[in-house]
Amino acid sequence: MKSQLYSLMKFIIGLPLTLLALFFIIKTILSQAPQLLYNLHSVHVFLLIYGIISFIIFYFVRSYLWYRILRYQNYTITFRESCYLWSVSELKRYIPGNVWSFLGRTILFQKKGIQKKDIAKGLVVEAELFVLGSAIVSLLALPFYFSGYQTVEKWVIEIVVLIVTVGYCYNKKFVSLFKGKLLKIFSFLVPPFSFEQNTFLVWLSVIALFFFGIGNYLTIASVVYLNPRLFLDLIGIFDFAFVVGYLSVVTPAGFGVREGIVIVSLSKITTAGLAAFGALFSRIILIISELFFILLNTLWFKTNTKTMQSIEKAITTYPQVMLVILLSSLYMLYFTIVSFLRYDNFYTGRFDLGNMAQTVWNSLHGRIFILTNPNGTEQISRLAFHADFILVLLAPIYALWQDPKMLLLIQTFVAASGAFFVYIIVRDILKDRTIALVFSFIYLLNPGVERANIFDFHAVTLVTTFFFAAYYFFMKKKYVWFIVFAFLAALCKEQIWVIIALFGLMVFFFHKKRILGASIFIFSLGVFYYLFWVAIPHAYGSQHFALAYLSDYGANPTQIVKGIFLSPAKTITTIFEPTRLAYLNDLFMPVGYLALLFPFFLIFAGPDLLIDLLSNNAQLHEIYYQYTATITPFVFLSAIYGIAWLRKTKLWSLHMSTNRWNFFFIVYLLSFGLFTTYKMGPLPGAVDPNLDMFTRQLPDRAYVDTFLSQIPKDESVAASNDIGSHLSLRQTIYTVPYGLDRADVIALLITDTQTKEAYLKVSKDKHYREVAQKDDFVAFKRL
Repeated sequence: MKSQLYSLMKFIIGLPLTLLALFFIIKTILSQAPQLLYNLHSVHVFLLIYGIISFIIFYFVRSYLWYRILRYQNYTITFRESCYLWSVSELKRYIPGNVWSFLGRTILFQKKGIQKKDIAKGLVVEAELFVLGSAIVSLLALPFYFSGYQTVEKWVIEIVVLIVTVGYCYNKKFVSLFKGKLLKIFSFLVPPFSFEQNTFLVWLSVIALFFFGIGNYLTIASVVYLNPRLFLDLIGIFDFAFVVGYLSVVTPAGFGVREGIVIVSLSKITTAGLAAFGALFSRIILIISELFFILLNTLWFKTNTKTMQSIEKAITTYPQVMLVILLSSLYMLYFTIVSFLRYDNFYTGRFDLGNMAQTVWNSLHGRIFILTNPNGTEQISRLAFHADFILVLLAPIYALWQDPKMLLLIQTFVAASGAFFVYIIVRDILKDRTIALVFSFIYLLNPGVERANIFDFHAVTLVTTFFFAAYYFFMKKKYVWFIVFAFLAALCKEQIWVIIALFGLMVFFFHKKRILGASIFIFSLGVFYYLFWVAIPHAYGSQHFALAYLSDYGANPTQIVKGIFLSPAKTITTIFEPTRLAYLNDLFMPVGYLALLFPFFLIFAGPDLLIDLLSNNAQLHEIYYQYTATITPFVFLSAIYGIAWLRKTKLWSLHMSTNRWNFFFIVYLLSFGLFTTYKMGPLPGAVDPNLDMFTRQLPDRAYVDTFLSQIPKDESVAASNDIGSHLSLRQTIYTVPYGLDRADVIALLITDTQTKEAYLKVSKDKHYREVAQKDDFVAFKRL
């Protein structure tokens, strides 16, 4: 009777509140109907699709959270069945008066032999995890609500959430403090699981709610502009609004409460009408996404083919591998979009994407390893700059899609594939699949990997994955595959042959393969010597251009080597300069400095690390370019073996079990990985994100693209650097200021002094006439 009365009161109170909230939201929307209709008409379909996918992941992880709660209670229900029943029961929360779907969940799972008291306990734990996970993610919104002067308030909130989280995970230590009825109440309210299990559940909740925030951001951003620099702040806001709505038991699914908080918050960065529209639109898409999720679960539950059984078995048997594949896929999806948008908005240039694309295109058409001199007008060998012969091997792949974006796609795919090799290396060395998964995750988050990935295309960027693969096959003594990947790595840049030579020594001494090791060592050093001392100077007509970066130590390779090693005081002084030490910190921080525990593998990174540290070119000792690609794999290998070494010490056996140590390293690595991607990475929400491709798009890019695509490929073109990559698929392309007196077509984006001077010069040249002009873009045709 009391239960029915309570449900009736919630219906009487909750329904009017919901209708009232809906009335004010619709009223606010109607006041700006024309603008909103335009936004809806111009919805960004891909952002909307990614938003729906994020919402589905949110529901999937939440259903998995419930499954783990049941498993920790020693029930053996399958995930497929648990996920289906959970999703069906969740529908009931849309009914006023049955907000948390307790009754539906209880009835459905009781039929599967799960006791009512355990279901009730699980529902309480699930609700607590949901609130706690939301509180943690909501911390991201603190900078949005509090100014820089309110640091005390922010610290207080953060410390309180931290204390509550640790106390919740470590609750068994506090249960003993209570007696009698308080003990019963407290025991019922907290999960009866171990510290590791509680922490895992909290982590799952945080992941689920983080994806909920992403889903809201992408959905609203598909119809209303949201500044990507507020990405993390807005995720926190959406989660805060959601949990408040979740706790408001008098409204169905928290409707109206969540929208009100979102509207008030978004009104600070956009109009109230757009904020209301975005809030309601995201609610609608959330409901649609949940229906998709339920439909997928139903199809999954009803389908019992051999193929489905094989997939389920693979997921159940190798969950970490499946997560590596998922994380790598998400990485590839994001960085493919970013790379393509950078190209579309002319943030890539002749230096260096255009140079690479022209070399590959020429090689595909029979002019092997040839390009137009980017610092002149003649046709020269690419060997004049670098011995990245892998560009020739990419030519057949390029035939599938002759577009510079193909190189960007290849680069992203290879970079993402590195996570798999990191996983299997860690799995085989540390014998722990979860730590292997974490290492893969922090590899994908590594600021050096990510920034190299989006900085045009460079063959050397592929080396990171090639070295991981080469080491894995070396470790397994599969020497044919080791040689294949080592050879691929060496074809990416000339100095990599030195690293391959060091691998030869390792084969010689550690695997006792004397002939193979000696052959690799001698051959690799011979190739390196030939390239640096003979081939590149012959093609360039002088010493390697990069030797100028080490001019403080000599004028040629021999003098530089002598200068570095015979002037130790000068070398050490340079390395210990603040900017160089900061560079070293940026390299080692992503793995929590664990690489320093076992620095043996840093020997392999030594040649490039020394070049970077001693260079007078500041770009070489920054992580924003491709120069870390040959160093990153050995930092990771040193970190992996650092943990393996620590396991052999007496410290490992003190105070904690092996499982507790593993848990410690998981938390430790995740903490440093997430912190460094926030401090140094290019992702939205980071301190210095790379978002110009989203926030500063070229307004006339369609006009520019159309004109550039109509230039015949047999005509020579002189172009500004930012247009150069778009015109690289031709035999002759000059980079301004070169070729202004001989090109058939001149195309300029007037964005700096050099292009302004070029425009003035060509506009006065009677041999050219202007054939296109719009804003900063102008083009001339030779008469």
